[in-house]
Amino acid sequence: MEGQVPEPAPPVEIEGEVEHEVEAIIDSRLYRGKLEFLVKWEGYTDEENTWEPEANVEHAKEA
Repeated sequence: MEGQVPEPAPPVEIEGEVEHEVEAIIDSRLYRGKLEFLVKWEGYTDEENTWEPEANVEHAKEA
């Protein structure tokens, strides 16, 4: 329905760990000397985008 936000995609299990699906990597930055990526999560709104350390998006970079 119009104005309703769809349910987020359920997390998936990769190598025994529960992970959420990445829709897109929007940006990157150096924060305290470490690389971080701005992540758009599948099924979530732009307000729920998060900055994640490189280690948290390893599987997204493989896709």
